[in-house]
Amino acid sequence: MRHIFTDRAPEPGFYSPAVAVDVGNSTLVFLSGQTGNVPGLPGEPVIRGGVGPQTYQALKNILAVVRAVGGDVDDIVELKVFLKDSEGAGEAQQEARSATRKVFGEAYTEFFSKHGLFKEEKNLPARTMVWVSEVPLEYPAEDTLVEITATAVIPKR
Repeated sequence: MRHIFTDRAPEPGFYSPAVAVDVGNSTLVFLSGQTGNVPGLPGEPVIRGGVGPQTYQALKNILAVVRAVGGDVDDIVELKVFLKDSEGAGEAQQEARSATRKVFGEAYTEFFSKHGLFKEEKNLPARTMVWVSEVPLEYPAEDTLVEITATAVIPKR
């Protein structure tokens, strides 16, 4: 078992960005949640612009960790997405959720299209998406609205 760290992803808190385990002819990589923090900037702030930019940046951070183990985007097999829920209830909440899902979907599609995975056959990772009351990181400039964790299977090359 190896604990994976890279300066191409945000500095972790009290956790490893990923743990890699060699199993047979593959390496299983279990990634901690990544947010839209921008590595390399002072204080590593959350990227501005809301759910779309934060989703794209979180996916970039995931890919950076996967690449630190020797993998690439097509080795990502599962994503778990946690979106901060909107305030309110009833119809207003459903409308806000629908708008958030649309923006999330656009950023998600853009990221995977750029890396050649969003084609007609839609060979994308498995995904779970849930609404949460709070994503635990807050910054003065912008709240964290999305956190994504991943699992990758990297063939030994």
